Amino acid sequence: PAFHSSPTPAVPFHPLRSTAAHEQQMFRSGLEKVCPGLKLGCVPHIGHFNDGQDYKLARTLAAVQFMKEPHEKIPPEGFDLLMRRDSVMDVEVYVALYDMQDLRDWLYKKRQPYVVNLLFHAWVFNQLPYRKEADGEIEVAIFGSSGVFPVSEDSRGLVKGLRKFSQNVWVKDKIYMCMGPDTAVCRVDRHRLVCSFWSLCIPAGEERAVVTKHVLINETHTHISREIGNACLELSDSSVANVLNHLQKLLQSVQNATHRLSRLMARCEGAFEGIFLDARGDGTQANAAPYRGSTDPMEVWEEQLNLLDRSVGEGHTASERPAPLLSEMIRKRVYEDLGKKRRGGKFPADDDETIGLGEKVFLTGSTGADKAQALHRVLIECITDLERLAEGQAEMLSVEGVTA
Repeated sequence: PAFHSSPTPAVPFHPLRSTAAHEQQMFRSGLEKVCPGLKLGCVPHIGHFNDGQDYKLARTLAAVQFMKEPHEKIPPEGFDLLMRRDSVMDVEVYVALYDMQDLRDWLYKKRQPYVVNLLFHAWVFNQLPYRKEADGEIEVAIFGSSGVFPVSEDSRGLVKGLRKFSQNVWVKDKIYMCMGPDTAVCRVDRHRLVCSFWSLCIPAGEERAVVTKHVLINETHTHISREIGNACLELSDSSVANVLNHLQKLLQSVQNATHRLSRLMARCEGAFEGIFLDARGDGTQANAAPYRGSTDPMEVWEEQLNLLDRSVGEGHTASERPAPLLSEMIRKRVYEDLGKKRRGGKFPADDDETIGLGEKVFLTGSTGADKAQALHRVLIECITDLERLAEGQAEMLSVEGVTA
């Protein structure tokens, strides 16, 4: 099929005219158009069905629609899926960024697994008025995932191939607009700071489709991750100026985060290996005084994790905000890494049995070198996730003649 982007009329470019029309042809905010009945931006959302009561939604930080050759942004895996549906003529392509913190806290408070729904209601029923109901059928697939897992064993689950789901909106007590059913679910790694995946949605009987890259910032209480979330807010109106500002702030926040994590890695690795480099303990301070802190590796490990939490607001309490902070996420990832080394056979990622086994190994059955290597692998992966976020945004939001 010959795909073309939806609906922005071509505007002849004139060198004396404002560049606004030219910018609009490159990017457009996915949140500027709102479904009247649902009061949500006409883009895919992430949330939890909550037994059909009050749908719990992740906060959508920004969504950008690509207006210029959008199909070129789609990975080959997604494009192959599109080519299997000859009826599709219009394709909309977005990148959407989500702050998952409040939704995670709610799920942990309810003792629910980190399994979320992908909602297309506001995009599928984008003209739906308030107090009106709607239903339809869609085909959805996910692909290109990092830290997000298909749920193939459940008929409600999203998989790498196209699967049919219902989407409906109903009115409760003549006032409340409700979305359902409890379908299109995927599992998210509880201890990865940044996760991402792509989705494809095709409404039944229509000629349009939407392809979205979803970027999930899972923790935004810690300073370094909060700054990354703030950088994503710069995409509010998706002008070229805002896109460039976003890329600059995102790059700076990622550099700050990777530097902080690198210091933690060097400090803890050195302690577990019995090497203390300087007064800061990480080897980054030129002409530093000799190291005079604790030399007990476990004390150093706990101290460094506690220092990460130092930037979290005083009002943060485990009872109200039970989702793990970045420090605890790193701890659990280290346990999981050690558990994988001891456990045989096939088992899922982010598995409680693996983490529990790894915790025992960390506390009683591993050498300092084992701990140092596990910590190194985990923090390198976290740093790589952050760098991929900055690189991926720079690649997708490249501006001709400026960033490319």
